[in-house]
Amino acid sequence: MLNHTRLSVIALLLVVVSTSLATTAANITRTRQSGPILTINPSSVVIKVGDSANVSLTLSNSTRFGIVCFGVEDFPSSGFVTTFVPPCVNAQSSNPAIFTVEATPAAAPQSFTAYIVATSGNWTSRVPIDITVEPAMSAWIPWSIILIFILILLIPVIIKRKPKQ
Repeated sequence: MLNHTRLSVIALLLVVVSTSLATTAANITRTRQSGPILTINPSSVVIKVGDSANVSLTLSNSTRFGIVCFGVEDFPSSGFVTTFVPPCVNAQSSNPAIFTVEATPAAAPQSFTAYIVATSGNWTSRVPIDITVEPAMSAWIPWSIILIFILILLIPVIIKRKPKQ
């Protein structure tokens, strides 16, 4: 009777382990085939205030999907205009979409990571993009203009004070 019980326990353990392995294998397969792969190029951009940058968005492994639409997350609440052309694409199309980000004059110089989001039905993919915003001009340029302006204003004053002989 003891041998029969041991065999039953071993058989039960084998069933549990094999079921667990089968479930894990099924989950891995579903993860690998979960959706298209979104690729962005370039993955980081440097923009001067007032300028814009374009990023190419390409989908691959998307034969089971129809329409994929794009969006953004984690952008600052002001100072940026973002557009996608087109905003949605047929997943089987080989034509890339173009993401444009513009740093308006309200944008402060900064660096941050935002996300480009692609969605189709229940599938969503988030790809990070690093964005650096630089000032429109170097800080020394406005100061040099002010200095030149002051010198121009001082020239007549200096010339008038010259003693006459």
